[in-house]
Amino acid sequence: MAAPSFGMEHSAPQAVIGKGVSVRGQIQSREDLRIEGEVEGTIEIVGHCLTIDGNGNVRAGVKARTLEVQGSVEGQVEAIDKVYIRKGAKFVGDIRSGGIVIEDGGFIKGNVDLSHRTNAKSTNGAGD
Repeated sequence: MAAPSFGMEHSAPQAVIGKGVSVRGQIQSREDLRIEGEVEGTIEIVGHCLTIDGNGNVRAGVKARTLEVQGSVEGQVEAIDKVYIRKGAKFVGDIRSGGIVIEDGGFIKGNVDLSHRTNAKSTNGAGD
């Protein structure tokens, strides 16, 4: 089983919203979530990873540990660790996160706030 690795570990179980599924409303998950279909509303999986598949289309407010966008996302995103915008992905909205990776060919339009860190203490002496 050679699953593609995108720099993120997926050892926990993963729920999937399939290509033919359209969801409107609020989604809360206690495991990693992969969206291959369409979602409109809010998505809260604060302790886990959210992946928007290449065919996935999300118009939602999102709170997750990590967000990987391969498809299309429109909305406000808060990610504790990182947001990955992959080649061919489209993101429109605002991102608040501890970090962001935008691959060559990834599209983003909106505001990015990288001040959201879980342990904001710096040891490099910058600042004061």
